[in-house]
Amino acid sequence: METTAQKKNIAANLHRYCTFRLAGRLYGVDIRDVKEINTEVRYTPIFHATKEIKGYINIRGQIYLLLDLRKVFGFDDKEEDTDTRVLLFMPQIGELCGILVDSIEDVVSVDEMAIENRRKADNEAPEGQERRGHDVGEGVCKLADELLIILSARKLIQVVSSMQKRNK
Repeated sequence: METTAQKKNIAANLHRYCTFRLAGRLYGVDIRDVKEINTEVRYTPIFHATKEIKGYINIRGQIYLLLDLRKVFGFDDKEEDTDTRVLLFMPQIGELCGILVDSIEDVVSVDEMAIENRRKADNEAPEGQERRGHDVGEGVCKLADELLIILSARKLIQVVSSMQKRNK
């Protein structure tokens, strides 16, 4: 029989991720970084913005910068459909921003020990768009029937911000 201390230790090692699909792959971000998931996908394009920025989106009078993860990772374009969602991040992540995803999946709990850190030393990191995935990835986790790619919301915002600065 598990003691209360053992139960607390087990719970402390669990991480919860909001999961979503993008180009058929399963991704997740820490649930604590997610403010909300919204079905509103109408956005206003930003003239001269980098291709990774979809535009601005107005959610209940609040303006958010909308990022296109497909462009960040170099995937082909996809028309928005009834499954497309906007995942908005908490304000402490950085700017008021969100990402456009193909569909939202479940919230999954993952044991910290099951997460394989795939980050390599910086001198071994790939270049170009593979580098972007490397820069925002926290690790991978094998679920029952597929891999979960864990992303860092903070690093994602940093990567897109650095891309904007380079293109100015």
